[in-house]
Amino acid sequence: MSTLERRLEALERSLGGTPEADSEERRRLIEELEELEARRPEFEERNAREEAEGNFNRRRALEELEEVVNRRIRTREDGF
Repeated sequence: MSTLERRLEALERSLGGTPEADSEERRRLIEELEELEARRPEFEERNAREEAEGNFNRRRALEELEEVVNRRIRTREDGF
C-alpha cells in the first residue's frame, strides 16, 4: 500500500470520527493545504524544468494520484 493510499484511508477514517477529532483533523489538513498552496509556484517551476529535460516522473505521479482518487470515489459510490 502506497503512502498516498494510507493518507487517503486516514482521511476517510477521520471523516467518520467524532466532531472534535474531525475539526482538529480538518484544521490540520487546511494548514497543510495552505502550506502546499504557498509553494505552488516552486512546484510548477520545478515540474516545467524537469519536463523540459525529458523527465516526466511528476506528471506520471500526478496521473497515478488522479487514478487512485477516482478509483476510491467510484468504490465509495458503488457502496463498497
